[in-house]
Amino acid sequence: MIGNFTKARNKAPGKIDRIFGLDLMRACSILMVFLSHSTPLNPFSDYFPFGWLGMGVEAFFVLSGFLIGRIILRTVLQPGINWEAVKIFWVNRWLRTLPAYWVALAAYYYFYSDMRNIIFYVFFAQNLLTPAQGFFPHSWSLAVEEWFYLTFPIALLAIAAILGSKASRYRIYLTTVVVFLVVGLITKSVYHWMYQHDLFTHLLSKKLLMPSWKMFVPPSGEWDGMRKMVMFRIDAIAYGCFVAYILERYDLSHKVRVWLLALGGMLLLLCFQIVEHTIAGGKINYFVDVLLLPLFCLTFALMLPYAISCPRPGDWLVRIVTSISQTSYSFYLMHFLVLELFIKWYEANPATVSGLQGAIFLGIYIFIYLIAYFMYKFVELPFMNYRKKLFPNSVHVSRS
Repeated sequence: MIGNFTKARNKAPGKIDRIFGLDLMRACSILMVFLSHSTPLNPFSDYFPFGWLGMGVEAFFVLSGFLIGRIILRTVLQPGINWEAVKIFWVNRWLRTLPAYWVALAAYYYFYSDMRNIIFYVFFAQNLLTPAQGFFPHSWSLAVEEWFYLTFPIALLAIAAILGSKASRYRIYLTTVVVFLVVGLITKSVYHWMYQHDLFTHLLSKKLLMPSWKMFVPPSGEWDGMRKMVMFRIDAIAYGCFVAYILERYDLSHKVRVWLLALGGMLLLLCFQIVEHTIAGGKINYFVDVLLLPLFCLTFALMLPYAISCPRPGDWLVRIVTSISQTSYSFYLMHFLVLELFIKWYEANPATVSGLQGAIFLGIYIFIYLIAYFMYKFVELPFMNYRKKLFPNSVHVSRS
């Protein structure tokens, strides 16, 4: 999920209005994630593989990268990057993401108080060097984002120092993005090579890996476990950053944006077909391990240029989409906990819920939305407003 503030270096630009197309992408993404995790309650689960829609998380990564990249290009790198700008960027990020996250973490801990490694979750280390755990399971994606926010500006500083003072901000930025993309491909390639040569078994026997890495021992492979580790996913957000660079440098025509949207849509359908014929059937190869996740990110990245210029429909639809988008972060944080509790109740009371599956499914969605709305209003918004007071000359890029 995404935040949007950082300090202006010279003058305070005006507020950038919400962009409907980005709100629509975010709303669709959170609905995809909800549908993928609520399959046991979904009355239509026999007619469609809703579990695939969990890949909507990749759209969140790309959206995050685009907005963060635009902020960095317009503020942190202008007129030149330094530690002051980086620290301000971090404070703005943390004020945006941490309060709601810690509220959700406290809620999870309340219902699962036997969790012993809670400290790792406080600092987003739960899937940094080990596979994601069962407690607060979907927080893996939040850890990926937070570590990107932490390391990307440091990489910018390092590359700026290497390239020298004459390097333009675009060159520094693009070089850093490419580095993250390449690192992502390398780490996944190393994973694939280790799996093919059964090195996980050897390293586990020598106690050079933590026991949780056992999930990568052949023949299981646990592709989904690899997908949820920071070290293998640090490139995901960089795809959105690359789109920010393209749209900052080049004026794409409407026709080009439409063609990119169509290409992205076709590639997305192709990705789902690949999932069905490989991962779903236990078939793992180099393409699946190394290139499939980047391809998912690329599909959503191709949709972004059109989303930026997407025409706004009627006011009522805009209000609905905007509301879903604004509450998507808190919705994402809380939805899995509520679903887990309701699914346990649902499965334990088959006679009580007989014939009411559709109503229960809709009611649970509304219930989670209400929780998300109040978290947005009473947790997220106060800290966003505090950022405005703390940095009055900030660029207030909306969450769209």
